Amino acid sequence: MKSLVRTLKLVALALTAALGAFYAANTASFVYAQAAKQEGKIKCPRCGYMNPPKNPDGTVNTDCDKCGYSIVSFAADKGPSKIDAKILATYAPQMKATYNIFRNKCSKCHTLARPINTDLVPTKWEEYVKRMMKKPGSGIKPNEAKQIWEFLVYDTAKRKKSFFEKMPEKEKQIAMKVVEKAENSK
Repeated sequence: MKSLVRTLKLVALALTAALGAFYAANTASFVYAQAAKQEGKIKCPRCGYMNPPKNPDGTVNTDCDKCGYSIVSFAADKGPSKIDAKILATYAPQMKATYNIFRNKCSKCHTLARPINTDLVPTKWEEYVKRMMKKPGSGIKPNEAKQIWEFLVYDTAKRKKSFFEKMPEKEKQIAMKVVEKAENSK
């Protein structure tokens, strides 16, 4: 009986030592994560920086303060992350080339699924592209911003027909000018 008690004490001592080592190895990251959670910080999936949940003006912080990457997920992020090759093949040559600019620039800060699966009228796309151009690390030059805007408007008119049909007439006219320009420049 004494040997069984002694064996159990040794096993308990060994387990205590093992748990202590595990705790020591994981305490720093656990404490950091708990502190961040308590402060309500959001971890950037790209660089790991812990961002405050709100901007100084009180608005929700959706972008990493360090690298500019989008730190929140939107419903559009869960959709397809590229335009089907068969559909893209029907696009005007200029728009096929611009798709590559769009892919390279816009994927720096968020998933491509976000703009591909978002329905916006031309004037709203213009606002968003201008805002994205100003983000740190986007690398979008003014002439590229115009091309990206034209691509997004063209894509809306060509691929998102049910949304396009519901747009206000003024927005449709803007979109149709972009489509005509692209298709006449073949």
